[in-house]
Amino acid sequence: MTPRQTLLCLWNVLLRDARHVLVSDRILVQQASNKSIPQCSFVRTYHQTAPVMFYRRFLDRGKGKVKKKKKKEEDQEIDAKIVEEELTQPEKVKKPGYKIRIPTYESTTDRYINRIFKKAEEQGEKTEETFNTAIKIYKLNAGLYVRGHIEFGDLALSKLEEYELQYNLEVYKMIFSIFPEGKYLPKSKVDAEFIPFPRQQDAALRVLTKMFDNGVIPDEEFGRMVISTFSQRSKVFTRFQRMLYWMPKFKHMNPWPVPRPPPKDPTQLAVMALKRMSFDLETKITVVNDPRDSCSGKFIASAQSPKQIELLSKHPPSKPIIVEGEHYVYLRKVSQKVFVLKTDREGELPGEEPDYYKAMEEEEDEEMFDFVTPLEEEEQTAIVPKKSVHEQEDGTVYGMCITSDSSKESVQDWIQFLQTNNPALEHIPVLFRIRDADFLLNETLKHEEEE
Repeated sequence: MTPRQTLLCLWNVLLRDARHVLVSDRILVQQASNKSIPQCSFVRTYHQTAPVMFYRRFLDRGKGKVKKKKKKEEDQEIDAKIVEEELTQPEKVKKPGYKIRIPTYESTTDRYINRIFKKAEEQGEKTEETFNTAIKIYKLNAGLYVRGHIEFGDLALSKLEEYELQYNLEVYKMIFSIFPEGKYLPKSKVDAEFIPFPRQQDAALRVLTKMFDNGVIPDEEFGRMVISTFSQRSKVFTRFQRMLYWMPKFKHMNPWPVPRPPPKDPTQLAVMALKRMSFDLETKITVVNDPRDSCSGKFIASAQSPKQIELLSKHPPSKPIIVEGEHYVYLRKVSQKVFVLKTDREGELPGEEPDYYKAMEEEEDEEMFDFVTPLEEEEQTAIVPKKSVHEQEDGTVYGMCITSDSSKESVQDWIQFLQTNNPALEHIPVLFRIRDADFLLNETLKHEEEE
Protein backbone atom coordinates (compact mmCIF):
# COMPACT_ATOMS: atom_id res chain seq x y z
CA MET A 1 0.00 0.00 0.00
CA THR A 2 1.37 3.37 -1.04
CA PRO A 3 1.53 6.35 1.37
CA ARG A 4 -1.25 8.07 -0.61
CA GLN A 5 -3.59 5.11 -0.17
CA THR A 6 -2.77 4.94 3.56
CA LEU A 7 -3.65 8.62 4.04
CA LEU A 8 -6.92 8.21 2.13
CA CYS A 9 -7.96 5.26 4.33
CA LEU A 10 -7.17 7.22 7.48
CA TRP A 11 -9.11 10.25 6.17
CA ASN A 12 -12.19 8.12 5.48
CA VAL A 13 -12.09 6.65 8.99
CA LEU A 14 -11.88 10.11 10.56
CA LEU A 15 -14.80 11.43 8.50
CA ARG A 16 -16.92 8.38 9.40
CA ASP A 17 -16.44 8.98 13.13
CA ALA A 18 -17.15 12.70 12.72
CA ARG A 19 -20.43 12.06 10.86
CA HIS A 20 -21.54 9.52 13.47
CA VAL A 21 -20.99 11.97 16.34
CA LEU A 22 -22.58 14.81 14.32
CA VAL A 23 -25.84 12.99 13.70
CA SER A 24 -26.22 11.75 17.29
CA ASP A 25 -25.55 15.15 18.86
CA ARG A 26 -27.78 16.99 16.35
CA ILE A 27 -30.73 14.78 17.27
CA LEU A 28 -30.20 15.54 20.97
CA VAL A 29 -30.03 19.29 20.35
CA GLN A 30 -33.22 19.30 18.25
CA GLN A 31 -35.09 17.36 20.91
CA ALA A 32 -34.03 19.87 23.56
CA SER A 33 -34.74 23.15 21.68
CA ASN A 34 -37.08 22.05 18.84
CA LYS A 35 -35.22 24.46 16.53
CA SER A 36 -33.60 23.81 13.22
CA ILE A 37 -29.84 24.33 13.32
CA PRO A 38 -27.76 24.73 10.17
CA GLN A 39 -25.77 21.64 9.36
CA CYS A 40 -22.63 23.52 8.34
CA SER A 41 -21.91 24.74 11.87
CA PHE A 42 -21.93 21.18 13.21
CA VAL A 43 -19.77 19.98 10.38
CA ARG A 44 -17.26 22.76 11.02
CA THR A 45 -17.03 22.16 14.77
CA TYR A 46 -16.83 18.35 14.58
CA HIS A 47 -14.63 18.43 11.54
CA GLN A 48 -12.05 20.31 13.60
CA THR A 49 -12.30 17.80 16.49
CA ALA A 50 -12.48 14.62 14.38
CA PRO A 51 -9.16 13.11 15.66
CA VAL A 52 -10.44 13.40 19.23
CA MET A 53 -13.60 11.49 18.27
CA PHE A 54 -11.49 8.80 16.63
CA TYR A 55 -9.62 8.12 19.88
CA ARG A 56 -12.72 8.43 22.02
CA ARG A 57 -13.31 4.67 22.23
CA PHE A 58 -9.78 4.13 23.51
CA LEU A 59 -10.07 6.88 26.12
CA ASP A 60 -13.34 5.46 27.51
CA ARG A 61 -11.83 2.06 28.27
CA GLY A 62 -10.56 3.04 31.72
CA LYS A 63 -14.00 4.03 33.02
CA GLY A 64 -15.06 0.41 33.59
CA LYS A 65 -11.92 -0.31 35.61
CA VAL A 66 -12.54 2.76 37.76
CA LYS A 67 -16.10 1.61 38.48
CA LYS A 68 -14.91 -1.88 39.43
CA LYS A 69 -12.26 -0.41 41.69
CA LYS A 70 -14.83 1.81 43.44
CA LYS A 71 -17.17 -1.15 43.90
CA LYS A 72 -14.34 -3.23 45.34
CA GLU A 73 -13.46 -0.47 47.81
CA GLU A 74 -17.11 -0.17 48.85
CA ASP A 75 -17.30 -3.95 49.42
CA GLN A 76 -14.16 -3.82 51.54
CA GLU A 77 -15.64 -1.02 53.65
CA ILE A 78 -18.83 -3.04 54.16
CA ASP A 79 -16.80 -6.12 55.18
CA ALA A 80 -14.78 -4.04 57.65
CA LYS A 81 -17.99 -2.64 59.19
CA ILE A 82 -19.44 -6.15 59.54
CA VAL A 83 -16.30 -7.37 61.32
CA GLU A 84 -16.39 -4.40 63.71
CA GLU A 85 -20.08 -5.04 64.50
CA GLU A 86 -19.36 -8.74 65.11
CA LEU A 87 -16.69 -7.79 67.62
CA THR A 88 -18.65 -5.05 69.38
CA GLN A 89 -22.35 -5.91 68.93
CA PRO A 90 -22.81 -9.49 67.66
CA GLU A 91 -26.60 -9.40 68.20
CA LYS A 92 -27.19 -6.55 65.71
CA VAL A 93 -25.27 -8.10 62.84
CA LYS A 94 -27.27 -8.42 59.62
CA LYS A 95 -26.48 -10.48 56.57
CA PRO A 96 -24.87 -8.47 53.76
CA GLY A 97 -26.90 -7.74 50.67
CA TYR A 98 -24.38 -9.44 48.37
CA LYS A 99 -22.72 -12.87 48.24
CA ILE A 100 -19.14 -13.19 49.42
CA ARG A 101 -17.31 -15.37 46.89
CA ILE A 102 -14.76 -17.79 48.32
CA PRO A 103 -11.97 -18.48 45.79
CA THR A 104 -11.57 -22.15 44.86
CA TYR A 105 -8.25 -23.36 43.45
CA GLU A 106 -9.83 -26.40 41.79
CA SER A 107 -10.66 -25.96 38.12
CA THR A 108 -13.97 -26.95 36.56
CA THR A 109 -12.38 -29.90 34.76
CA ASP A 110 -10.91 -31.24 38.03
CA ARG A 111 -14.28 -30.96 39.77
CA TYR A 112 -15.98 -32.70 36.87
CA ILE A 113 -13.37 -35.50 36.77
CA ASN A 114 -13.51 -36.10 40.54
CA ARG A 115 -17.29 -36.28 40.31
CA ILE A 116 -17.03 -39.15 37.81
CA PHE A 117 -15.10 -41.37 40.23
CA LYS A 118 -17.43 -40.42 43.08
CA LYS A 119 -20.46 -41.51 41.05
CA ALA A 120 -18.78 -44.80 40.15
CA GLU A 121 -17.81 -45.44 43.78
CA GLU A 122 -21.36 -44.78 44.99
CA GLN A 123 -22.64 -47.67 42.87
CA GLY A 124 -20.42 -50.30 44.50
CA GLU A 125 -17.06 -51.15 46.07
CA LYS A 126 -13.67 -50.12 44.73
CA THR A 127 -13.06 -52.91 42.23
CA GLU A 128 -11.96 -53.25 38.63
CA GLU A 129 -15.57 -53.01 37.43
CA THR A 130 -16.15 -49.65 39.12
CA PHE A 131 -12.83 -48.36 37.76
CA ASN A 132 -13.78 -49.36 34.21
CA THR A 133 -17.24 -47.85 34.75
CA ALA A 134 -15.68 -44.49 35.62
CA ILE A 135 -13.60 -44.57 32.43
CA LYS A 136 -16.66 -45.46 30.34
CA ILE A 137 -18.65 -42.60 31.91
CA TYR A 138 -15.88 -40.18 30.96
CA LYS A 139 -15.75 -41.47 27.37
CA LEU A 140 -19.51 -41.07 26.96
CA ASN A 141 -19.51 -37.50 28.31
CA ALA A 142 -16.22 -36.35 26.77
CA GLY A 143 -17.83 -35.23 23.52
CA LEU A 144 -16.24 -34.73 20.14
CA TYR A 145 -13.17 -32.79 21.30
CA VAL A 146 -12.37 -34.99 24.37
CA ARG A 147 -11.73 -32.22 26.90
CA GLY A 148 -9.72 -32.91 30.07
CA HIS A 149 -8.43 -36.36 29.10
CA ILE A 150 -4.91 -35.56 30.38
CA GLU A 151 -6.23 -34.59 33.82
CA PHE A 152 -8.50 -37.63 33.89
CA GLY A 153 -5.59 -39.93 32.99
CA ASP A 154 -3.43 -38.51 35.80
CA LEU A 155 -6.28 -38.93 38.28
CA ALA A 156 -6.86 -42.52 37.14
CA LEU A 157 -3.16 -43.33 37.62
CA SER A 158 -3.25 -41.91 41.15
CA LYS A 159 -6.29 -44.09 41.96
CA LEU A 160 -4.62 -47.40 40.99
CA GLU A 161 -3.13 -48.12 44.44
CA GLU A 162 -6.43 -47.21 46.05
CA TYR A 163 -8.24 -49.78 43.88
CA GLU A 164 -5.31 -52.27 44.07
CA LEU A 165 -5.06 -52.44 40.26
CA GLN A 166 -1.45 -51.28 39.78
CA TYR A 167 -0.39 -54.72 38.45
CA ASN A 168 -3.25 -55.19 35.96
CA LEU A 169 -2.32 -54.67 32.29
CA GLU A 170 -5.94 -54.43 31.10
CA VAL A 171 -6.53 -51.42 33.35
CA TYR A 172 -3.57 -49.59 31.79
CA LYS A 173 -5.04 -50.30 28.36
CA MET A 174 -8.33 -48.77 29.48
CA ILE A 175 -6.52 -45.65 30.68
CA PHE A 176 -4.54 -45.38 27.44
CA SER A 177 -7.73 -45.73 25.38
CA ILE A 178 -8.76 -42.25 26.62
CA PHE A 179 -6.39 -40.69 24.06
CA PRO A 180 -8.30 -40.32 20.74
CA GLU A 181 -6.80 -42.33 17.89
CA GLY A 182 -5.48 -40.48 14.85
CA LYS A 183 -5.63 -37.03 16.43
CA TYR A 184 -1.99 -36.74 17.53
CA LEU A 185 -0.26 -38.27 14.51
CA PRO A 186 2.60 -36.26 12.95
CA LYS A 187 2.11 -34.97 9.42
CA SER A 188 5.62 -35.88 8.24
CA LYS A 189 9.02 -37.14 9.39
CA VAL A 190 10.18 -33.58 10.02
CA ASP A 191 7.09 -32.91 12.12
CA ALA A 192 7.77 -36.04 14.17
CA GLU A 193 11.32 -34.87 14.95
CA PHE A 194 9.97 -31.69 16.58
CA ILE A 195 7.70 -33.76 18.92
CA PRO A 196 4.17 -32.59 18.08
CA PHE A 197 1.59 -32.48 20.89
CA PRO A 198 4.21 -32.63 23.68
CA ARG A 199 1.69 -32.34 26.53
CA GLN A 200 -0.28 -35.36 25.30
CA GLN A 201 2.89 -37.38 24.74
CA ASP A 202 4.11 -36.58 28.26
CA ALA A 203 0.78 -37.79 29.66
CA ALA A 204 1.14 -41.06 27.73
CA LEU A 205 4.72 -41.40 29.00
CA ARG A 206 3.42 -41.12 32.57
CA VAL A 207 1.22 -44.16 31.90
CA LEU A 208 4.24 -46.15 30.67
CA THR A 209 6.36 -44.97 33.61
CA LYS A 210 3.70 -46.20 36.03
CA MET A 211 3.75 -49.57 34.28
CA PHE A 212 7.55 -49.71 34.51
CA ASP A 213 7.56 -48.85 38.23
CA ASN A 214 5.08 -51.67 38.95
CA GLY A 215 6.79 -54.19 36.65
CA VAL A 216 3.90 -54.50 34.16
CA ILE A 217 5.19 -55.57 30.72
CA PRO A 218 3.21 -54.19 27.73
CA ASP A 219 2.05 -56.55 24.99
CA GLU A 220 1.54 -56.26 21.21
CA GLU A 221 -1.98 -54.89 21.56
CA PHE A 222 -0.67 -52.04 23.70
CA GLY A 223 1.96 -51.33 21.02
CA ARG A 224 -0.74 -51.12 18.32
CA MET A 225 -2.62 -48.63 20.49
CA VAL A 226 0.53 -46.49 20.75
CA ILE A 227 1.10 -46.59 16.97
CA SER A 228 -2.50 -45.68 16.12
CA THR A 229 -2.45 -42.78 18.60
CA PHE A 230 1.07 -41.26 18.35
CA SER A 231 2.76 -43.16 15.42
CA GLN A 232 6.01 -45.16 15.34
CA ARG A 233 8.18 -42.03 15.29
CA SER A 234 6.96 -40.67 18.62
CA LYS A 235 8.91 -40.80 21.87
CA VAL A 236 6.02 -42.79 23.38
CA PHE A 237 6.69 -45.65 20.96
CA THR A 238 10.44 -45.42 21.68
CA ARG A 239 9.73 -45.86 25.39
CA PHE A 240 7.43 -48.78 24.60
CA GLN A 241 10.20 -50.50 22.60
CA ARG A 242 12.73 -50.08 25.41
CA MET A 243 10.32 -51.51 27.96
CA LEU A 244 9.50 -54.45 25.70
CA TYR A 245 13.22 -55.19 25.25
CA TRP A 246 14.57 -54.81 28.79
CA MET A 247 11.74 -55.76 31.14
CA PRO A 248 11.41 -59.44 30.08
CA LYS A 249 15.17 -59.84 30.58
CA PHE A 250 15.00 -58.72 34.22
CA LYS A 251 11.66 -60.30 35.08
CA HIS A 252 13.04 -63.75 35.96
CA MET A 253 16.47 -62.56 37.13
CA ASN A 254 15.67 -62.65 40.85
CA PRO A 255 16.34 -66.13 42.37
CA TRP A 256 13.84 -65.33 45.16
CA PRO A 257 10.90 -63.94 43.19
CA VAL A 258 8.10 -62.15 45.00
CA PRO A 259 4.63 -62.59 43.49
CA ARG A 260 2.63 -59.62 42.25
CA PRO A 261 0.90 -58.50 44.38
CA PRO A 262 2.81 -59.87 47.41
CA PRO A 263 0.84 -62.12 49.80
CA LYS A 264 -0.94 -60.52 52.73
CA ASP A 265 -0.36 -63.45 55.10
CA PRO A 266 2.45 -62.39 57.53
CA THR A 267 3.63 -66.00 57.88
CA GLN A 268 4.24 -66.35 54.14
CA LEU A 269 6.02 -63.00 54.05
CA ALA A 270 8.30 -64.07 56.93
CA VAL A 271 9.21 -67.35 55.19
CA MET A 272 9.97 -65.53 51.92
CA ALA A 273 12.18 -62.99 53.72
CA LEU A 274 14.16 -65.70 55.55
CA LYS A 275 14.70 -67.61 52.30
CA ARG A 276 16.11 -64.45 50.76
CA MET A 277 18.41 -63.79 53.75
CA SER A 278 19.83 -67.33 54.10
CA PHE A 279 22.58 -68.22 51.61
CA ASP A 280 22.87 -71.86 52.63
CA LEU A 281 20.68 -74.10 50.48
CA GLU A 282 20.30 -76.59 53.35
CA THR A 283 18.67 -74.00 55.60
CA LYS A 284 15.51 -75.27 57.26
CA ILE A 285 12.76 -72.77 58.01
CA THR A 286 10.24 -73.65 60.72
CA VAL A 287 7.17 -71.67 61.79
CA VAL A 288 5.98 -72.02 65.40
CA ASN A 289 2.63 -70.60 66.55
CA ASP A 290 1.95 -69.38 70.06
CA PRO A 291 0.61 -72.42 72.00
CA ARG A 292 -0.80 -70.20 74.77
CA ASP A 293 -3.07 -68.21 72.47
CA SER A 294 -3.72 -69.81 69.09
CA CYS A 295 -6.32 -67.19 68.05
CA SER A 296 -3.97 -64.22 68.48
CA GLY A 297 -2.01 -65.00 65.31
CA LYS A 298 1.40 -64.70 66.98
CA PHE A 299 4.17 -66.77 65.41
CA ILE A 300 7.94 -67.23 65.25
CA ALA A 301 9.66 -68.08 61.95
CA SER A 302 13.14 -69.53 62.54
CA ALA A 303 15.87 -70.28 59.98
CA GLN A 304 18.86 -72.53 60.78
CA SER A 305 20.96 -74.95 58.73
CA PRO A 306 22.80 -78.15 59.86
CA LYS A 307 26.13 -76.33 59.40
CA GLN A 308 25.01 -73.61 61.81
CA ILE A 309 23.99 -76.26 64.37
CA GLU A 310 27.47 -77.80 64.06
CA LEU A 311 29.20 -74.43 64.51
CA LEU A 312 27.03 -73.63 67.53
CA SER A 313 27.94 -76.95 69.18
CA LYS A 314 31.66 -76.03 68.89
CA HIS A 315 31.17 -72.58 70.41
CA PRO A 316 33.03 -72.14 73.76
CA PRO A 317 30.60 -71.79 76.70
CA SER A 318 32.59 -68.95 78.25
CA LYS A 319 32.08 -66.68 75.24
CA PRO A 320 28.62 -65.01 75.03
CA ILE A 321 26.39 -64.95 71.95
CA ILE A 322 24.58 -61.82 70.81
CA VAL A 323 21.05 -61.39 69.41
CA GLU A 324 21.13 -58.39 67.05
CA GLY A 325 18.18 -56.58 65.57
CA GLU A 326 16.00 -55.37 64.26
CA HIS A 327 17.11 -55.31 60.60
CA TYR A 328 14.79 -54.45 57.73
CA VAL A 329 14.26 -56.78 54.75
CA TYR A 330 12.02 -55.49 51.96
CA LEU A 331 9.76 -57.63 49.79
CA ARG A 332 8.82 -55.02 47.20
CA LYS A 333 7.12 -52.40 49.40
CA VAL A 334 6.49 -54.65 52.42
CA SER A 335 9.15 -54.63 55.16
CA GLN A 336 10.03 -57.45 57.56
CA LYS A 337 12.09 -57.16 60.78
CA VAL A 338 14.81 -59.81 61.17
CA PHE A 339 16.76 -60.78 64.33
CA VAL A 340 20.16 -62.50 64.02
CA LEU A 341 21.89 -64.84 66.51
CA LYS A 342 25.66 -64.41 66.05
CA THR A 343 29.02 -64.01 67.75
CA ASP A 344 30.66 -60.68 68.30
CA ARG A 345 33.55 -59.48 66.17
CA GLU A 346 36.81 -61.10 67.33
CA GLY A 347 39.20 -58.34 66.33
CA GLU A 348 39.33 -55.02 64.60
CA LEU A 349 39.09 -55.18 60.85
CA PRO A 350 41.93 -53.59 58.88
CA GLY A 351 41.24 -49.93 58.36
CA GLU A 352 41.26 -48.20 55.00
CA GLU A 353 44.62 -46.50 55.46
CA PRO A 354 47.04 -45.80 52.60
CA ASP A 355 49.83 -47.81 54.35
CA TYR A 356 47.58 -50.87 54.43
CA TYR A 357 47.21 -50.94 50.63
CA LYS A 358 50.95 -50.32 50.15
CA ALA A 359 51.76 -53.31 52.37
CA MET A 360 49.37 -55.48 50.35
CA GLU A 361 51.07 -54.46 47.09
CA GLU A 362 54.54 -55.16 48.53
CA GLU A 363 53.45 -58.65 49.64
CA GLU A 364 52.14 -59.38 46.15
CA ASP A 365 55.44 -58.25 44.61
CA GLU A 366 57.44 -60.49 46.98
CA GLU A 367 55.26 -63.53 46.26
CA MET A 368 55.75 -63.05 42.55
CA PHE A 369 59.26 -64.66 42.68
CA ASP A 370 58.54 -67.25 45.39
CA PHE A 371 58.05 -70.17 43.03
CA VAL A 372 59.21 -73.77 43.60
CA THR A 373 61.20 -75.70 40.95
CA PRO A 374 60.78 -79.47 40.50
CA LEU A 375 64.33 -80.02 41.85
CA GLU A 376 63.62 -78.32 45.20
CA GLU A 377 61.86 -79.92 48.10
CA GLU A 378 58.46 -78.55 49.01
CA GLU A 379 58.02 -76.98 52.43
CA GLN A 380 55.45 -78.52 54.70
CA THR A 381 52.41 -76.24 55.13
CA ALA A 382 49.33 -76.66 57.29
CA ILE A 383 45.97 -77.39 55.67
CA VAL A 384 43.57 -74.64 56.71
CA PRO A 385 39.90 -75.66 56.54
CA LYS A 386 37.78 -73.50 54.29
CA LYS A 387 35.39 -71.19 56.08
CA SER A 388 31.68 -71.67 55.60
CA VAL A 389 29.22 -69.06 54.38
CA HIS A 390 28.09 -68.36 57.94
CA GLU A 391 31.58 -67.38 59.19
CA GLN A 392 31.90 -63.73 58.29
CA GLU A 393 34.41 -61.03 59.27
CA ASP A 394 32.01 -59.40 61.73
CA GLY A 395 31.08 -62.71 63.41
CA THR A 396 29.60 -66.16 62.87
CA VAL A 397 25.84 -66.31 62.22
CA TYR A 398 24.04 -69.15 64.06
CA GLY A 399 20.44 -68.42 63.11
CA MET A 400 17.79 -65.87 62.12
CA CYS A 401 14.18 -65.30 63.02
CA ILE A 402 11.15 -63.11 62.29
CA THR A 403 8.43 -62.70 64.90
CA SER A 404 4.89 -61.38 64.58
CA ASP A 405 5.27 -58.47 67.01
CA SER A 406 9.11 -58.04 67.03
CA SER A 407 9.20 -57.84 70.82
CA LYS A 408 11.95 -58.92 73.21
CA GLU A 409 9.67 -61.57 74.78
CA SER A 410 9.10 -63.23 71.39
CA VAL A 411 12.88 -63.29 70.75
CA GLN A 412 13.41 -64.95 74.14
CA ASP A 413 10.84 -67.59 73.14
CA TRP A 414 12.83 -68.13 69.95
CA ILE A 415 16.02 -68.80 71.97
CA GLN A 416 14.12 -71.37 74.05
CA PHE A 417 12.89 -73.00 70.85
CA LEU A 418 16.48 -73.25 69.51
CA GLN A 419 17.58 -75.08 72.65
CA THR A 420 15.61 -78.17 71.53
CA ASN A 421 17.95 -78.72 68.56
CA ASN A 422 20.99 -77.04 70.14
CA PRO A 423 21.62 -78.43 73.66
CA ALA A 424 24.89 -76.47 73.92
CA LEU A 425 22.90 -73.24 73.84
CA GLU A 426 21.65 -73.87 77.39
CA HIS A 427 25.19 -73.36 78.78
CA ILE A 428 26.09 -70.31 76.65
CA PRO A 429 25.18 -66.79 77.88
CA VAL A 430 23.00 -64.84 75.43
CA LEU A 431 23.10 -61.04 75.26
CA PHE A 432 20.27 -59.08 73.63
CA ARG A 433 21.34 -56.11 71.55
CA ILE A 434 17.91 -55.13 70.29
CA ARG A 435 17.38 -51.63 68.98
CA ASP A 436 14.96 -49.91 66.69
CA ALA A 437 15.91 -50.14 63.02
CA ASP A 438 15.56 -46.38 62.56
CA PHE A 439 17.92 -45.81 65.50
CA LEU A 440 20.50 -48.16 63.94
CA LEU A 441 20.20 -46.34 60.62
CA ASN A 442 20.81 -42.97 62.28
CA GLU A 443 23.82 -44.37 64.16
CA THR A 444 25.40 -45.69 60.95
CA LEU A 445 24.80 -42.36 59.19
CA LYS A 446 26.47 -40.48 62.06
CA HIS A 447 29.41 -42.88 61.96
CA GLU A 448 29.82 -42.36 58.21
CA GLU A 449 29.71 -38.57 58.62
CA GLU A 450 32.41 -38.71 61.31
CA GLU A 451 34.66 -40.77 59.05
